[in-house]
Amino acid sequence: MTKHRGHSQHGTAFVYIGIAMFALVGFTGLAVDLGRGYVIKANLSKAVDAAALAAARGIGEGQATARDMANNIFNVNFPNGYLGVDSVQNPPQIAFADAADQSSVITVSSRAVMSTTFMKIAGFAELGITAQSQATRRLVDLSFVVDHSNSLGSDFDQVKAAAEQFVSYFDPAKDRVALVMFASNTTIMDPINTGGRGFNKSSLLNHINGSNTTGAVSTATSGGLYAGWDQLRSVPSGSQAPLRVIVLFTDGAPNTFSGTFKAKPFHNAPGTFALVSATGGLFTSDYPQSPPSVTGLSTIYSSPSDMSLHYVSPPTNSLYTSGTGGTLVVDQDIPNIPTTSYHPPPYASSGIPPGFTLYDSSLPGQRVLIGLTASGYPDHPQNANNAARNLAEIIANAARADSSGAQPIRVYTLGLGDLLNQPGGSVPETGASILMRIANDPASASFNSNQAEGKYYFAGDTSQLASAFEAIRNQIVRLSQ
Repeated sequence: MTKHRGHSQHGTAFVYIGIAMFALVGFTGLAVDLGRGYVIKANLSKAVDAAALAAARGIGEGQATARDMANNIFNVNFPNGYLGVDSVQNPPQIAFADAADQSSVITVSSRAVMSTTFMKIAGFAELGITAQSQATRRLVDLSFVVDHSNSLGSDFDQVKAAAEQFVSYFDPAKDRVALVMFASNTTIMDPINTGGRGFNKSSLLNHINGSNTTGAVSTATSGGLYAGWDQLRSVPSGSQAPLRVIVLFTDGAPNTFSGTFKAKPFHNAPGTFALVSATGGLFTSDYPQSPPSVTGLSTIYSSPSDMSLHYVSPPTNSLYTSGTGGTLVVDQDIPNIPTTSYHPPPYASSGIPPGFTLYDSSLPGQRVLIGLTASGYPDHPQNANNAARNLAEIIANAARADSSGAQPIRVYTLGLGDLLNQPGGSVPETGASILMRIANDPASASFNSNQAEGKYYFAGDTSQLASAFEAIRNQIVRLSQ
């Protein structure tokens, strides 16, 4: 009896061991198969996330383009047969919809099927794994401010091509885009749409394509920024986009600013005549230079049909004559620089300040103007150049600090060419450092954490322009997610 019971206990133990081994193999198989499923799920989620973001970047060029971009990105991240899957929904399913505020909502989903190994024992031959992602491309109000000064020369055709591609990134039915071009004069090529959403993409592209460089190496950066800011302000607060942006392109440091000047009544007149008022843009080559000189005055605004450099006509009631001295073109005619700038009408918005001090001690990096008297600053190249640089930063700061709108304004700058990395001016300093201040780039020593963060981008030559503009587009889309 004892021996019999022993054999029975040994048999029972083997049964228990067999059951335990089967369970252990089952749990091990379950862990292996589910572990593979987890890896596939993570990668499939990554693929649909990237596809949704790609579609958001491309929606401005239409749903067909957005779909193609999403499909391409998905296929790169999760091609057929990836991680040993038997099948995957490729291209993924993509759905487009509008949110209540007209933002574009893109939903991307996909399903992969994986054959199991150990789980087949339990009757599960395959696992279906799904992933879904959604991106919201919010609306954008954009002022695109483009330098077309003569210093761009033969590079301007490539600049125009890159600028046209940049404009094409935005949705003509939903986004708002204003086009401003500047050199010595500032031109509102395409005003922003204040009566509704959208913009005339064909008009912007035609204006960019038909533009040329001017005959002067003058860069009225402050005038371009002022006009771009004014355009964004003109949109009623209740209908403004969630993201308001100024994008500034230039190849040089500011060297032109606008004001109301006291001029001699005729060319190189002696001091026996009363000075007369003349409003325009005063410009100089980057300081220091040899020989130093100040040139002016240019007209502040120009029209899309005539963007050429034009000098201010002789002041009313002056003794200017035709021929030599018929326009204000030399520094001998303008003895002093005023303490403030002046931006005359027309204004697109109401309440925009018409002038700013030419030196703001509250802003870091401002350049001191010397020789102040009751009549203003002496009209010296150093003062004129410092005033132009100061004013561009002052206006950019005013735009970023503007609380009249529903959302703050961000500024992105794009500089072209190695000249921006060369020290210049009275400090001296690089043009890149100025553009970083204008953008409020976190990499700048003058970064203001209380204002919207922007970024400075750099293209060493025209071959890098397209990717630089694309990077700005990607940044804008990222902020609008």
